[in-house]
Amino acid sequence: MTLTAVVLWGAIIGGSIAVGVAVAILLKSKYAVPVAALAAWFLMLAYLLVNEYLLPYRGGGASMWPIAQLVGGTVAAGVAALSCAVARLMRR
Repeated sequence: MTLTAVVLWGAIIGGSIAVGVAVAILLKSKYAVPVAALAAWFLMLAYLLVNEYLLPYRGGGASMWPIAQLVGGTVAAGVAALSCAVARLMRR
């Protein structure tokens, strides 16, 4: 695995942990865990769409953002949900 891949996965996982903990602190209902998962998934989608459609073209092959969303968004949602659940348990 290259250094770039490690940094990108670290950003996805670290950001998802931050989203999960923030949702656990801000939202005290039983819907906190699904909201954290959805928030992380949609934040990943927003990043990919901005990168794909708003930033200048940097060359390359086919657009892979749907696959990146499928893999990275799923990981982001899972990590955010898990970190939200752990943060909620720790607050009790």
